[in-house]
Amino acid sequence: MPGPRKAAAGTKRMKTGVTGLRRDLVDAVGALLGQARSALFITGPALSADSGLPHFRGVPGLHRRKPEDGKVFERALSVDMLTAKPETTWRYLLEIDTCVRGVKPNRGHEVLVELEQLLPRSAIMTINVDRLHQRAGSRSVIEMHGALHDLLCKRCELSSRHESFAGLAIPPRCAVCNSVLRPDMPLFGEPLPVDPFTRLQAELDEGFDMVFAVGVGKMYSYLARPLLIAKQEGIPTVEIGVEHTELSEVVDFRFRGSPARVLDSIGGIVKQLGRLSHEKL
Repeated sequence: MPGPRKAAAGTKRMKTGVTGLRRDLVDAVGALLGQARSALFITGPALSADSGLPHFRGVPGLHRRKPEDGKVFERALSVDMLTAKPETTWRYLLEIDTCVRGVKPNRGHEVLVELEQLLPRSAIMTINVDRLHQRAGSRSVIEMHGALHDLLCKRCELSSRHESFAGLAIPPRCAVCNSVLRPDMPLFGEPLPVDPFTRLQAELDEGFDMVFAVGVGKMYSYLARPLLIAKQEGIPTVEIGVEHTELSEVVDFRFRGSPARVLDSIGGIVKQLGRLSHEKL
């Protein structure tokens, strides 16, 4: 990664018990981001939740109404269930599809698009499968868990992209071999795809000036790794979200609140500084 930009003394993090946004921390992060030439944004379900999309264990659109729902969802969205009873898996997939189709990108997604246009280089590493980033206009998105609406035939290794599941026969079948299609995302019990990790590593090798975690509730090792690398190299790290995570006490700046609201505040500072810089030229 390129040379570090140290956080200003006394502005390390917002206390996790505070729900309001401290202006000095927003200004500090906005100033650092305004000076940066590159940034990585790691995004999770809480960012989509600001669009009104519920989630259970990272899967958008799933409502956990009762404690036992967790095991039911995991069984239904497992590769074993898809093989044995595809109509059961697809019943849950249709529920998710209905929820995803019913929401729009929020202000947080829009800010990330604006920052992509302002920064010479930026990337989004997301565990969300709803494609709200792309619907908002983001182009450099690494989908660590694949995408709900990319359908795959495992036998033919053919994939197709869809806007929704509306109009599809359920369960949908491959036009070539008649096998049941599945979303091109890992189901419960399956490993994560390799290609996103390869692309992420290439981005990390090039380096970033700042690393953000936005709306990530559970900091799995592959999500924490870019933050820990940045922290080790003295590069500013920022966590934004409503939940306390394993890295909340490690990052340089911690904002507890709505990801969309915090991103909007930080993005406003970046744009303000950009205008002031332009006026001085």
